[in-house]
Amino acid sequence: MQNNKALFLILVLLAISSYFVIKNNKSTEASTQLNYLIPELQNKINDVTTVNLSNDKQKVTLTKENGVWQIAEHDSYFADANKVAALLMELRTLKLKQMKTNNPDNYSKLGLGTGASQVVLKNDHGEFANVSIGNTAHHGQGTYVRRSEEKQSWLVDGETNIIIDNKEWIVTTIINVDSSQIKSINYTPANSPTFEINKATPADQNFLLKNIPENMQLKADTDLALIANGLQKFTIDSAEVKTELPPETKTMTVNYQLFSGMNYQLDLYNYNEKNRLTITIDNEDSDSGFVKKLENWHYIIPKFKYDALNKSFFDLIEEIPVKTDKENNN
Repeated sequence: MQNNKALFLILVLLAISSYFVIKNNKSTEASTQLNYLIPELQNKINDVTTVNLSNDKQKVTLTKENGVWQIAEHDSYFADANKVAALLMELRTLKLKQMKTNNPDNYSKLGLGTGASQVVLKNDHGEFANVSIGNTAHHGQGTYVRRSEEKQSWLVDGETNIIIDNKEWIVTTIINVDSSQIKSINYTPANSPTFEINKATPADQNFLLKNIPENMQLKADTDLALIANGLQKFTIDSAEVKTELPPETKTMTVNYQLFSGMNYQLDLYNYNEKNRLTITIDNEDSDSGFVKKLENWHYIIPKFKYDALNKSFFDLIEEIPVKTDKENNN
């Protein structure tokens, strides 16, 4: 009987001890999270749906819809998800290090005055963070910050680079298809004959130029594999909402057919002294919201990219030299 009472007492003591240990751990965890500038980012970083960045001159609004980040000020064009993630990770690591001024008259000394960068974060439930980002402390010892609902300013560990220029947030690589996936490429220039390069199987290393006239040959310096690589890491300068461009400004249509059956049609324009591109996709083999929206814009592309696509049949071929009698005899 005495043994049972002793065992019962031990169990009660263990239960009480466990309760205080768990409570203490939770208190420690809560205390640790309070040390962060934005504690909510510790567990809910993937729940962020809106990032507002602003200062007294400009603003950028990044929103996530169906898993795709967009830029409101850039016609809801794609935002670079990697850059958004990098910014959130930087903000996530900022820890409160030292209390600074709580006098609004002194905020400007820390870069927290009128010209401060403002960061607002939202999730499906609304706004959960609103902070001002000021100057970097001397010798890179941290950054001055202030939560909008508090007068108290802080020095935090670490730095964050707040970019408030929507052009810096756009996705510049819009397509990345290796030439091994391409079955054929059909070129339709505005003012010269249509031509095509192709290969029979994905394993083939070489592309062939079809229908070369009998008296012509492929130029020695023509690399069809390089030409076929036009969709690999396809970059743009900027994007605008798709509008009807004047038909007479179209210079070329390039149609890429993949072995998967998917088709990319690129239409090139030279309009208002800019090289432009529109994209049409058929037999799409991706569920990506990104791919589905590529058709919604026309793109400003670099000159080197435009020139690489804007080929004519005669850029690739040359006349076969006529052999002299001496060469024929040899």
